[in-house]
Formats: sequence, structure tokens, C-alpha cells
Amino acid sequence: MPEIPHLEQWRNSPHADITREAFRHWDEEDDKMIPEDCARCHSTSGRLDFLGADGSAAGVVDVKHPTDPANAPGVACMACHNDVARRMTTVTFPSGIEQEVFTSDVRCMNCHGGRASTVQVFEAIEKAGSPSDDMSSADIAFVNIHYRAAAASRFGGEVQAGFEYDGKDYAGFYFHDQDSQTCNDCHSPHTLEVKVAACTECHKEVVAGDEESLRLIRTSKIDFDGNGNTAEGIDAEIKTIHAYLLEAIMGYAKDVVGTAVGHDAHAYPYFFQDTDGSGAIEESEAKFPNRYQSWTPRLLKAAYNYQLVQNDVGIFTHNGYYAMQLMLDSIEDLAQAGSGFESIGTRPE
Repeated sequence: MPEIPHLEQWRNSPHADITREAFRHWDEEDDKMIPEDCARCHSTSGRLDFLGADGSAAGVVDVKHPTDPANAPGVACMACHNDVARRMTTVTFPSGIEQEVFTSDVRCMNCHGGRASTVQVFEAIEKAGSPSDDMSSADIAFVNIHYRAAAASRFGGEVQAGFEYDGKDYAGFYFHDQDSQTCNDCHSPHTLEVKVAACTECHKEVVAGDEESLRLIRTSKIDFDGNGNTAEGIDAEIKTIHAYLLEAIMGYAKDVVGTAVGHDAHAYPYFFQDTDGSGAIEESEAKFPNRYQSWTPRLLKAAYNYQLVQNDVGIFTHNGYYAMQLMLDSIEDLAQAGSGFESIGTRPE
């Protein structure tokens, strides 16, 4: 049997761990099948189907795919190493915007480009009859960009990854430097680990082998979050703004909508009614029947941007300025409607 390059690295990666929720989520379904919309990224057979590498039409998955590991072994070698994937030069993001990508990491972007954008947020509002900004409607459902949408974050305003407010300019594709241009320059494509050592030459605060030390990196003296600390890493600035945005979302929901909301990062669909007014979502509240159903257009836009930053754990390096622009604009918009939380800090330009 010929030796398969990088096999052991892949076997120890999240892509190969078929015990993960990403591959086992559908085990409780009666047919134990992965739905069409999910199979394109959550199974190897679904990925080949989407690419058209199995002889089917490209760009669509029109049948369910099995959760059986023998048929869908996580994201296996062939999911990325096939003739169709090797020839890819474009990626179409959920906004419908197409980007040309002539580097090998184009193969990462179909599944790490998210599942929503400004477009889907507007569509959700229009579907509910386009109520005014502060009119709640049970017909508005939360829009989630989905997990690990790093490619969408990195292209930023060029693909409308976040909800972008009218009259605002947004950061586009984040170009790091000549040595760190592609996903694979910073991540091992097989283990998925971050190549921390590659950052130490330019960023003295980074310690080889310590991924968390990347969060200490800062390349601007501007106090974006307004807390007076310009020595903390950009990640800390983002986290402060992120926490403040959630407070503004909760303040608006309570005082303008009249139905309190809270957030649980680990329970779908993430935003729930805060029935006891505690400011936190307890286990008893984090249930689908208790999902938040009093969305206004203004609240949905802000919550979508909150969740985008929540879901991209590396957004501080993928496109930190874009993340802060989205959140600060959301805070400003909520403030105009009486959230009780005024704008903070300095918006990146």
C-alpha cells in the first residue's frame, strides 16, 4: 500500500474526529442522514456532491448524505484533494458576491465562508413584511452566519459578511503581509493548528507554542474600546466591545421591545427570552421553545453582528477592524433607539 502523505496529522485533526458534534449532530434523526444544506461541509460525500466531483451537478447538494462514518468519515483527504477542488479559482459567498482566489486555500473557503450575510438579514426582514425598525414581529427569525466563518471575516466588506449599515464604509479583505497571505500560511491544512512560531519574528509578545499569546498582538495605538488601555491586545479591545454590544442588545430588548433577551453561546438558536430578568440565560431557559421571538429589524441586525464575532474565534487576526466596525455601528444604531448604551471608543477607519 502506498504511503499517504500527512495521514497521521489529519487523523489527529478536528476534521477527522468523527465523534464531534459537527459529524454526529444528526444521529438522533430517524433516517440518520445529513440534510442537503449541511452535507456540503459536514461529510466527505456531501462535499464531493457539492463540488460535482462525484459526477453530479456542481454547486448544489440535492440529496441527503449518511452520518455513517464508513461513508462520511469527517472531512477526509478526498474532500480537498480531488481534481475539481484543485481547479477551483472562485468562491461564491452567501451574499452572492464571487471572489477570485488563485491560491490553494480556495479549497477552505466554501465551508468557511459562512451561511449568511447582509443579504440574508434583509431577506429575513422582508419575509416578515418589512416592519419598521422598532416594530417586533414573530415572523422574524434569527439569522446565524454559522460557525468558523473565517473566510467571510477576512474578506469583510468585500463580501458583506456582517450586517453593514447604510452610509458606512467597511474594511475589505485583510492582507496581513507577504509571508502570511493564505489560510495555509497561518494554519496547518492537515492538523489545522495555528503556526504560532511563524509569528514570533515580527510579534515579540508571541511565545512559540503558546497560541493564546497571539491575543496579545496589537498594531495600533488607537483606543478602540474607550477604556484607556492602549497596551492590551486587539483581541481584548474586541472582547470589550463585544460584551458592551450584548449589554446594548439586552437594554434595547428590555426597554424598547419590552421582552428581555439573553444569549447562550452553546445552545441553539443562541438568543432566548430572559424570563426571570436575571440578565443571564439559565439552563431551564436555553430551550428551543423559549427562543427569542420578539425581533425587530434593528435588534436582528445587531444580534447578527454579535453572533458573527462570537462564531469566529480568530476574528482578532482575521479582520479585527471589520469586527469592531460592525459592533460599534450596531451599538450606535441601538443607542439611537433608546438602548441606554451610548457609543463608545473610536471606530476603525
